[in-house]
Amino acid sequence: MLVAAVVVLSGCSDNGGGGDAKPSASAPVSASSSAPAVSPRAAFEAYQVATASGCTDADDCQDFMTRKLAAAEVVRNAMQAKDPSLYAEPIGYVDQAEEQADHFGRDNLGAKGNSLAVSLPLQRMVAWFRQHPEA
Repeated sequence: MLVAAVVVLSGCSDNGGGGDAKPSASAPVSASSSAPAVSPRAAFEAYQVATASGCTDADDCQDFMTRKLAAAEVVRNAMQAKDPSLYAEPIGYVDQAEEQADHFGRDNLGAKGNSLAVSLPLQRMVAWFRQHPEA
């Protein structure tokens, strides 16, 4: 049985760039017992594309953070499938982000402080991948 999902993301940004345009990116993700698993690097690259744009208000950021966590979960699953010991540090960062989301309430992630608390561990995951280009 093949399971497929498409993640469509708009970004969350406080950079004051403004504008009404909300860029989005999609990253297809599929998994099945007969299909090869996505590599951690490919999942991370899809995460970067999916989280590259910004949001304009709390509702936008709520949706963005929900999708950002979903994209991070795909990366974590790929890392766990390939080598949990090699990827232990970034897996832990995704776990921290999930814990923060649960702590603040997944329905209240559009608030700046809450989204920041969830985003910081995910930024550490991004930094880890940049420091380990071979991973």
